[in-house]
Amino acid sequence: MDMSDHVTFWSDESGAVTVDWVVMTGGVVGLGLATMAVVSGGVENLSGDIARQLSSDGWNLFDNGLQNVASFDFTGGDAEGWLGGTVMDMGGSLGELLVLGPGETTSFWVDVAEGTDQAIMQFDLIAGDSIDSSEAYGYDTATIMLNGTPVAFAMAEDHEAMTFEIPQIDGTTVEATVTVEEQDLGGNPTWTDSAATVTVTVDQPTEPIQFAVDSDSNQSINDEFWGLDNFDASTTGGPGF
Repeated sequence: MDMSDHVTFWSDESGAVTVDWVVMTGGVVGLGLATMAVVSGGVENLSGDIARQLSSDGWNLFDNGLQNVASFDFTGGDAEGWLGGTVMDMGGSLGELLVLGPGETTSFWVDVAEGTDQAIMQFDLIAGDSIDSSEAYGYDTATIMLNGTPVAFAMAEDHEAMTFEIPQIDGTTVEATVTVEEQDLGGNPTWTDSAATVTVTVDQPTEPIQFAVDSDSNQSINDEFWGLDNFDASTTGGPGF
């Protein structure tokens, strides 16, 4: 066999070896596809379970260990743990709220674990119906307090959108965003209402926090009211974080 015969043999693509290679390669690819079809459903379910567990209230790595302490939308009259105020269906888009009449205060204790980095309380505040702030009709202020210390004052002058006065208190941050201005949301249709989302954050709390809202309205609930809805309390840090 001369050199030309060797070259022909090496470059020849026909024969048993080529046939065997194609068959074996096809078999491996088919086995891989079959295996993927069998295990893909289980892998997808497992990955979903892991994601839900990691993002749950008790183990939330994506929100710096955010742990839910309490949540209330007051549906069905649920206000367990709240002292003061009355859950009422105010109709319209408001539905059920924790409602404060003239001179009423409502409060709720937020538990804080040792080592907590932050305690966060977020809620919707409603200025209902003829809430106003003027010398002629009185100052219908809502005072937001933590452990008896005022951290924000809400007002609605001449039935307009809510405004806030927020004193500077070390270790406490209050953010208020007006979400509805001068619309009839419920209650007495003669008047318009306003709403705001309020977030109160306490850094490095060392004891349980008594969250409270005090109403200085001076007329009956049928005419004016302050209301709370969608209250959520959560903490970051604490044991395990």
